[in-house]
Amino acid sequence: MKNLPEQPLIPVLTTMKQVELFLETPLSLCLLQDMHYSLLKEVVRILHENQRFGLVHIELIHGISNDEFGAQILTQQLRVDGIISSKPKIIETAKKNHAFAIQRVFLIDSKSLTRGLASVNETNPDAMEVMPALTYPLFEMIREKTSVELWAGGLVKNEDIAKTILESGAKRITVSDLALCVKMKQS
Repeated sequence: MKNLPEQPLIPVLTTMKQVELFLETPLSLCLLQDMHYSLLKEVVRILHENQRFGLVHIELIHGISNDEFGAQILTQQLRVDGIISSKPKIIETAKKNHAFAIQRVFLIDSKSLTRGLASVNETNPDAMEVMPALTYPLFEMIREKTSVELWAGGLVKNEDIAKTILESGAKRITVSDLALCVKMKQS
């Protein structure tokens, strides 16, 4: 497993223009999604040349299958730093290939929470990303039921909400607002 830099907010980047803007910031870590595999290959190369870390949401990359074989390609050929997925088999593949593995869990009801925690405790990823982040009132209970690092994502629109989520026990938050990530890094 790779060690990731300390950075509480992780920007989600979907275009080369966003990657270029990211490289102009003091941030070290980003999440890549909604890109085609051919662009992703170039983006990962550029990130690594600039001593930056790129996590990839495998289920939102076009032109590659979101299964164990796709995870092998991302980790072995592209050398991504980490993979986010809701699929336990992909998490296991990422871990076997020494990439940071983040298992995404969607909380829509009590049953999804119970199933998600059971899956995370069985798979033992490096981190668990809970979506949406606005379910933060449950984070204390979630942290009691798993030893996995807790992340949050989705619907975080301002600094106050981000701070509240971090204070609730999330170590990191994935957000689509690069400026918010920079602002939180500098504060």
